[in-house]
Amino acid sequence: MKTTFFLAIFFGFVGVLAAGHFVPWGAHVRLASQTHVVANGGRAEQFVIRLPADRIDVAGAKTSGVRAAAGAGELPAQLTSEPLLVEHFKVRDAAGNVIGLAARHWSADAHASGTAWSLMIPSRGALLLTAPAEPRAALDTALRSAGYNAGTAWNGDVKVAFAPEGADAAIVAAGSDEFAGLAGKYSETWTITGVTDGGELHGTIEIDTVTRHGS
Repeated sequence: MKTTFFLAIFFGFVGVLAAGHFVPWGAHVRLASQTHVVANGGRAEQFVIRLPADRIDVAGAKTSGVRAAAGAGELPAQLTSEPLLVEHFKVRDAAGNVIGLAARHWSADAHASGTAWSLMIPSRGALLLTAPAEPRAALDTALRSAGYNAGTAWNGDVKVAFAPEGADAAIVAAGSDEFAGLAGKYSETWTITGVTDGGELHGTIEIDTVTRHGS
C-alpha cells in the first residue's frame, strides 16, 4: 500500500512538471499573485478548480466512487490492487485566471488513506500538499445524503471538506522556485452543485494555503 501510494505521488508530481515544461502552452505570463498577509505573519493564497471545465483526466478503481465512475483513463493492473484515484486539473487563482496544472492522488487500504496534491504554476514554481485520513468515497456519502442516486441527474449544494481548515496533518510539504522553503497548512473544500446522469460533477474545488518561510 505504501509503495503504491508513494509511487502515485512521485509519478503524478513528475507528470505535472513534465507537462508544464514540454507541452507547448506558449509563453507563460507572470500574473500577479493573489496572496494576502495573515495575522500571524504568514501569507494566504487560494487556488480554485471549476468542474467540469477544469478537469483534464481521471483514472482509478471504480470502488473509488463517483469521481472515478466517469473517468476515461485506466490504471496499470499492478496499481489497482487497492483503491487508487488519480485526477488531473487546470488550476486557477482566486481571480479566476488559469495559472497552471494540478494533480490529485488518493489511495487507501484497510488501515489508512492519504492524499497528495501537486500544483505546477509555470511562472512561479511547484507546490506539494499532503494529507492523511481521507474517508473512502466521502463525496459519494455526502451526495447520497443530499438525495443523489447513481445513474440519475442531481442538482443541489453539497460541501465536503477533505482537508478541513485548521487540520494539523494537512500540510504544505514542499515547493520549488517561488515556493521553495515555504511550509504551512492547507484546507480543501469541494462544493458540488450538480451531477449529470453520467456521473460528471459540476461545482468547484477550493484549496486554501497558509504558508511561511522556515516554519
